[in-house]
Amino acid sequence: MSTTTPPTPATESGHTELLDRARKFTASQTWDLDHRFPLVLDRASGAEVWDAAGRRYVDFTSCSGAAPLGAGHRPVLDRIGAELARSGGILPGPLSTLRVELAERLAALFPLAERSVFFRTGSCATTAAVRLARVHTGASTVLTSGYHGWHDWHLQDRAPMGPPDRDPQTHDFRYDLDLLDELAAKHGPLAAVIVTPEVNFFPHAYARALEQATRRHGALLIVDEVMTGFRYATGGYHTAAGLSPDLITLSKGLANGTALSAVSGRAEVMAAVEDTYLGNTYQREVTPFAAALATLDALSDGTALARAHTVGARLIEGLNDVFARHSTPAWAFAHPTMFDVVFADQALGHAFFQQMWGHGFLMQYGGRFMPSAATRDEDVEAAVATADAALTAARKEQQDTGASTTADGDPLTAAIRFAEERFVTTPATVRRWFTDPVTK
Repeated sequence: MSTTTPPTPATESGHTELLDRARKFTASQTWDLDHRFPLVLDRASGAEVWDAAGRRYVDFTSCSGAAPLGAGHRPVLDRIGAELARSGGILPGPLSTLRVELAERLAALFPLAERSVFFRTGSCATTAAVRLARVHTGASTVLTSGYHGWHDWHLQDRAPMGPPDRDPQTHDFRYDLDLLDELAAKHGPLAAVIVTPEVNFFPHAYARALEQATRRHGALLIVDEVMTGFRYATGGYHTAAGLSPDLITLSKGLANGTALSAVSGRAEVMAAVEDTYLGNTYQREVTPFAAALATLDALSDGTALARAHTVGARLIEGLNDVFARHSTPAWAFAHPTMFDVVFADQALGHAFFQQMWGHGFLMQYGGRFMPSAATRDEDVEAAVATADAALTAARKEQQDTGASTTADGDPLTAAIRFAEERFVTTPATVRRWFTDPVTK
C-alpha cells in the first residue's frame, strides 16, 4: 500500500516557497523545524495528514496528543457546528450552561475534581494550578519535575531558555526523591510538588513514594495530567496509580483538538480562586466546551482508548521485531497509548525516524508515540514494513558518512541518557526505578 502521494514539481516548489515564507514571517528554526517535522501541513482527517505539496502522511502522534479520537472526529465537529449556530460561539459572561455541564462531567470522571476552572492551553493550566497552591498554602516554594509548558516559572530545569529573573522559588528535583528531600529542607516550607508522570520509565510504586514524600513535607500534590488524563486510563493516571492529588491539570484530549484546558481538584484548595484572579476572555467561548462534551461522550465506553491501546501494542511489537532482525540495540516500550523508543546509538535513532517521516509516517526520535483511535490496521502494517527498509537506509547513511555506529547496547545506559535529555532526571533515579524494556 502506498502511503504517500508523490508531489508534482509545481507542488513541491510551492511547499518549498511556503517554508521560506514561514521562516521569514513566523517559524522558529529551532522549535518549529529542527525539533519538529520540517513540513508545512495543510489538513488532517483521522490519522491522516497532508502537507502543502499534497503528500499524505500517517500521524502516530495524535497531533501531539491533542486528538485521541483522530483529527476531525465527526461527532465532535457536528457538535461544534451545532453550538456555533445555536449560541453564536461566545457569550458576554464567563458562565455558560456548557461550562457548568462540563465541570459536572469532570467531577463524575475524576472523583477529586470537586471543582474545575478552565483555560485554553496546558501551560495556562499548570501555571494556574501553581498559583492556586501558593495562594491556598501561603507558601511560595514549588518543587517540580517534568515538562509543564512554556511559562517563566517552569523554565528552572533549562536555565538558558528562561529569562534571568525567572521564578527563583521553583526548583526541579529531577524525579529524584532524595533530591526532593534535600530541596524541601533547604527551601521549605513548600506550597506544592507538581510532577508530569513519565509512565514508561517510572512505575506506579514510584508515584506512590512521591506522594508520600510530598505529604511528609506538608505540600500539596499536583499531578500534571495534560498528557495522561485521557490517554493513560479511564480516570487518568492518578486513578490508575492509586494517588490522591490535591489538583490535576487537563488539556490534551479534553476537547479532541479544540483548545481547552482545566485545573480540577479538591474544593478546599480550589477555593483559592476567590483570593486571586484567573479570569480569561475566552472562557466565554462556548464551542470548546461543546467539543469537550462530545469528546467525553465518545470516550465514555472505553472503546476508543482500547483501540489506541491495540494500535500502540502492534506498533511496539512490530518495531521491536525489526530492531531484533537487524541486531540493533533499540527498544520500543512500554504503555501502548503513549510509548517511547530508545536507541543505544542516538544518531541512528534520529536517522531512522527521519527515514520514517520521509516515507510518510510522522514519527520522531525523542518524541512520544501516541497513536489515535482512528489509526487503521493497514497503516500500522505499512509502518512496520517501512521500518525494515528505513533502518537499513539509516545504517547505510551512517556508513556512507563515516559516522560512528558504536554504542553501548545496555538498555539501562541508553535509558539514562534518554531520560536525562528528554525530561531532566538523575541517573540514580533511572537506575532505581526503570525496568529493563527487554523484560517488559
